[in-house]
Order: sequence, then structure tokens, then C-alpha cells
Amino acid sequence: MKASKFWALLLPASVLVFGSCKKEEVAEVVETVDQAVDEVVTGGAAASAEERAAKLGFVGHLAADTESVMAIYDGKGIVNNLRKLDIWQFILEVAEEEEGVNPEEEIGQQAAMVGSFLGDEMFLATGKGTSKQMDSLQVLNAKMGYYQFRILSQAIAEGVNTGDFEAAMEALDNDEAWLMDMVEDIGDYMPLIEGAEIPPVLAGLKITDEESMQMADGQIEQMMAEVPGEIGEPVEFEKGGAKFKGFLFKGELLAEEMEGERDDMNDVVGKENTDKIIAAIKEKSLVVAVGKLDDYLLLYAGSSTEACPIAENVASSLAANDAISFVDAHLGKPVHGLLYGEKGLMDAMNVGGFKDLAEGIRDGFAEVDGFGDRELIALLDMIGEREDAMIELIDVNTFGGLITVDGGARFDLFGGLDGKNIDSGTPHKLAGLGEGDHVLMFGNWLTGEEYEQRASELFEVVVEAAYAITGKVMEADLEEADLLEFQQYFQVFDQGFRTDFLELYNGLSTAGEGLGNEGALVVDLNAAVPPFPGVPQELVEGGRFLRASYVAPVTDRAKLGEAWKEVDGSIRSILKSAKEMGAGDINMLVPTSSEKDDLVTWYFDAVAFSDDVKPSVTINDEWFVASTSRTQALDLVGRAGSEATTARKGAWFEFDVDALREYADETLNLVDENAEVILGGDAADFQEQLPRIRKGLKALQQIGGITIHDRNEGGVRRISLHFETR
Repeated sequence: MKASKFWALLLPASVLVFGSCKKEEVAEVVETVDQAVDEVVTGGAAASAEERAAKLGFVGHLAADTESVMAIYDGKGIVNNLRKLDIWQFILEVAEEEEGVNPEEEIGQQAAMVGSFLGDEMFLATGKGTSKQMDSLQVLNAKMGYYQFRILSQAIAEGVNTGDFEAAMEALDNDEAWLMDMVEDIGDYMPLIEGAEIPPVLAGLKITDEESMQMADGQIEQMMAEVPGEIGEPVEFEKGGAKFKGFLFKGELLAEEMEGERDDMNDVVGKENTDKIIAAIKEKSLVVAVGKLDDYLLLYAGSSTEACPIAENVASSLAANDAISFVDAHLGKPVHGLLYGEKGLMDAMNVGGFKDLAEGIRDGFAEVDGFGDRELIALLDMIGEREDAMIELIDVNTFGGLITVDGGARFDLFGGLDGKNIDSGTPHKLAGLGEGDHVLMFGNWLTGEEYEQRASELFEVVVEAAYAITGKVMEADLEEADLLEFQQYFQVFDQGFRTDFLELYNGLSTAGEGLGNEGALVVDLNAAVPPFPGVPQELVEGGRFLRASYVAPVTDRAKLGEAWKEVDGSIRSILKSAKEMGAGDINMLVPTSSEKDDLVTWYFDAVAFSDDVKPSVTINDEWFVASTSRTQALDLVGRAGSEATTARKGAWFEFDVDALREYADETLNLVDENAEVILGGDAADFQEQLPRIRKGLKALQQIGGITIHDRNEGGVRRISLHFETR
């Protein structure tokens, strides 16, 4: 199988699958993602249940209270379209020339099997009760982290006190040590055990090919026949026109086996808890069944037959639930994928990750003398408080996702968890900076100020607590060579650099206070090639080079001046300390300034090759630009704040594939014309491969650009990823 490695080459091409081949299905290419805003979000008419069901397949059969859905439509067509791409044809040619094989012939059978498996539609859905079980799972997962970190911190503390980390860590070699601690407290989690159920899960394939359906039926019948009768009780049931047959597995059998282990369980969790666990297990049951409805082959697993999430008709189905109204504006386009998560399920997923771990560390340290000091405990408690403050910011909504064809492949996410990290209410002032010539990448965003503040506070207390814990550990009388070496480095840092690094961080924080919450990143290909040593003159005179700048509005210029003094002073102090410790002479460079009108540019002469290759900072009372190019910085300041062609809010990113392809083609021409000078002895090999390289670039002409837009529409977060194709 020589062709396997060629699958890796499909990654950049796969984004074209939805939009490049069936061009008669592709909507007119839109100029920006904003032009495809859903009418339903802004008050358009809602679609009917029948209209949604006609587009979304089995969604018209799922119960209205279904809590999650993941579906792929026309999977067989996706596989077939992939094989029609220009880039795929290019890969075939390269494979035959280089390896002497035809990957399509070798993988043709596998591709056909994949296409048959995907069928016309495949889905996975979970019914009512999923959010409750997810919430319980999150609680158990958090507590597992708590017990793991509690026993870890206890072992570390004991190692510090005794100086023998090896002996203290032996307790951690037993992977079940933390679990035994958790089991001892199982009474605290008994309500979760008693309320645990298998959430109703329904998976299905739409298979219109009769031969494939018969083959699948045969395999399922064989699997069902292999289930021993004494384990599963045969069941048959009908729901919404779908007929199922399978097995009912009762908890009574498992409970009977547990009875034989009762004495051991009593020793571990106590008689009362053992009674409760066995009684809870006895009441549980699991139904596993397969069924058919029209062209759909179905697999169901759940605690009862009644919980199977199938509706009696379209009017009572998920298609009639306006929680999926995010699909309405897209029903006139080819839809290839759907995601849905009910609001309760999103609520269950709205949890943090630091609080329980910090509490585990706190309680583990508290069990060892000398580690329960108030300052460290206060820091660990503060982690939970600040994480709670972050979680309070999050808006929770129904989650939706769509994969559609709209001038290319388009992925949209709606709602879910919105942590307010993006300010979606303020229009961009820097959107026009992405409209210049040869712009390769452009990003423009406004961060949420409250989110930024709370995230910074959480980050600071986590770092401070981690540093305090490390300091405690480094107080130990260590014996291991590796730990002794680390202890020495830590002591050097703590005594010689800690204060300076804190001042450096404070200086950077002060700089942030002097800038607004909007930022823009501009990367273009407009610089002249710098005269680096060894670069041929032909490239310097005829080539282009990359430039990159970060632009932000100035809100307090005095703060920026204050920040530079702190940063400069701390760096100088760090270099001085390093010199005193034998690191040699490392001197802080002195920046040079130049002025134009009201703009001041600061740069270091030692790293500047030209105005287009001059790492620098340009500033006036309105704008701040950190750039690799003074020329670009001056141009951007001159255009900053000007009205853009398209008004935007939120966060925007775009990558212009055309600009990259044009640059690559131009550079190839330049190298070709001067191959002997630029490549020397490799010129002949380059020119031999040049036709193939050009053919590969031409194959990529189907991609126009990639855009990502994160914003708020109608009070709901929306993220769009768009691969524009021709």
C-alpha cells in the first residue's frame, strides 16, 4: 500500500469538498461573511416543521425534547466530490510519476466502502435526561480531580518534611490510591449513583442502496444471535413507525453477582452504602435494539424502550421545536452537517477546571504539618473564587452548528457558551486596514473588558499559588541530584530575578491600560527583500518580503511612557543580575527615534536593514503600532480609523489564498529568470520541477480565501468559518 501517504496531501484540499465540484449547487459568492447574516436572527419568518424536516432528514422523526444531535448529510456525495477536485487529480499525477502507483485504484474500494457507510445521512442523537446525566458526570469528574490532587499534594508535602521524596511518592505508584480515598467518601455521592441512568442514545444511517441495507441487516442479525439468552431478555417495540428488536439487560443479574462480593464491599464502603449501591443497581436496566424506519437503519441504547427519542409525527418532532430555528435561513442552500445541543445540556457543560484541583491541593497540604499556612490556603481558595467570577460572565444558550454550501464550504456555530471574551457591541474602527494590496492575513477584534480583567486576575492568582507551592517544595533538604539542581536554579531566580520579572509583568500590564480594547493584525507582502548577507542582488531588487504590524488605539499615552520605563528598567536589571552571575556582558540596546508629523518611531539600529525591515514601535496620541516595518506602520496609522467598505463587530480574521498564490507565482518567475545566480548548481533540478509546481499552484485556484467571524447576532453568539471557492 504505497498510496497511504498521499492521504496526508488531502488535508488542504478537503475544505473544497462541499463547494468545488457541484458548482450548479453553489450559491453566488458573497463578498464577506456579513452578507450572509441569517434573516431569522434579525426577525425573518420562521420555517415550518415540514420545511425543516425536508432538509434535515431524521430530525423530522426525532422527539421534540431530544437534547443533542450530530448529523452528516450526503456523505457518499462528499467522498465522490473529493475525487473530482483539481488538487486530487494533481495528487494522482504526482503519485504515478513518483511512486508508479495510482492511489485512486488502490484506495478506490476503501473509498467506496466509506461512502457506503456514510450513506446519504448519518446521525447520533441523545434524548431527554442527557443533561442530567452530563451534570452528574461533570461532578464526578471534578471530584476525581480533587482526590487525585489531594493525594499528590499530600505526598509532596510529606516528601518536603522528610527530605525523602522517593518514599513519599511510592504512594502515588498505586493508581488506585486516590480512588480508595474517594470510595471512602462514597456516601457523599450516593444520590448521583442512585440517579444514574443510561441516557437514551439513537444512532442511524440512511441507506438507499438495497444491497448495502441487506448486508447491514445480515450482520446485525448475526450479532443479535450471538447474545446469550441468560444475559439478555429479547424485546420488541415500536416507536413513531420504527420497529425495533433487541435485548433488555436487567440490573438484577449484576446485583446478584455483587451480593457475592458483599463482605468485601462492606469492608470498603460500609454496610449502609453497600445496601444502597446494590439496591440502586438492581433497579437499573439497559435496552439495546436495532430498528428500521423507511430507509433508515437505527441502533438504540437506553434505560427503557419508552425513552427512545422518536416522535409520532413531524408536528411533535424536533423539527417543530424553535430551538433549532438557527437553521431556517439556510434551508435554501445545500446542508451537509448539523449540530444541536439543548440549553440544559449546555448548562451542564458550563463548569470550570481549576477550583476542585485547587481545593484538592489545599486539603492535601492541610493534612501535613507546616503546609497549612494561611497565605497559601488563601491563595488556593482565591483560585476558586476567581474562577467562579469567570463562570458568572458566561451566557448559556442553545447550541447549534451547520455545514452548508454558500460560495464554498461554510461552518457556522450558534449560541452555546459565550464567555464575553469578545466585545460584539462596538463597531470596528480598524476594519479598513485589511483592504490594502497584497494583504496576506488580517485580523481585527475587540476584547471584552470585563472578561480581560477577570481572566487576568485568575491567571495572576494561579501563577502566584504555583510559585508559592514551588517555593515550599524548594525549602526541603533534598537528596536527589535532579531535584537539587532544580532547587539551585529556583533559588537563583527567586533571589536574583523574581522582583525584576514582576516589574516587567507590571510594565506590560501598564502598557495594556494605555491601549484600547480593539486590536488589528496586518500581514502583507509589500516589503522589498532586505539585503541580508548572502541574499542574491536579483532577489533584493525584484522580490517582495513579508511585513507584519499590530495596531491599537491609544487611550492614555502617559501610561505607555510609564510602561516603557518599567519594562526598560526591569530588563536592564535582569541583564545586570545575569552579568553578576557570570553570564557575560549582555547590554541593553539603546533605541533610536525618528519623527514624522506627530508620529514618533522607536527602533534599534542593530536590527534594522531598511525602513521596510525595521522592527519598531510607532506612536502618537491616537494610535500605537508595533511593526516589523516602519513604512507599513506609517501607512497603517494614516489609514486607521477611516471608514471601511464593510462594517463589522466582534472578531474577524481572513487569509487571502489568492495573495499567497500570486506571490508564489511571482517569486517562481523571478527565480526562474535568475536560476543560475540564485540557485547555482541546483538550478537545473528546480527548472525540471517547475512545471509540476506551477500545475500544483493552478490546482489550488479553487480556493479564494478563508475567513472567520466571531460576533453576536440577536443576542446570540455566532462563529462563522468560510472557505471561499470558485
